[in-house]
Amino acid sequence: MKLEKLKSGVMIFVGICILLAGISISGGLGNVADSINQIDAQSDQSYELVVRDGFIYISDTVNGQVWKKADVPEGKWEEIDHFFND
Repeated sequence: MKLEKLKSGVMIFVGICILLAGISISGGLGNVADSINQIDAQSDQSYELVVRDGFIYISDTVNGQVWKKADVPEGKWEEIDHFFND
């Protein structure tokens, strides 16, 4: 009888520990997500990224330079003078 009470007590304790660990992990993941999604209003956003028709374009909005790369790992960056041929 005493052994069964001890087992029940240990199981309750383990359950509470798992619950507290879950709460802690959930809070930590929430903080990480908040820091990733945080928009830094003070940063100077001078680059614009556009993906279109299988190419990645990066434009420097300050000096107007534009670079283009095929959306594949082995693609090479090349400087171009315009975004699109439209």
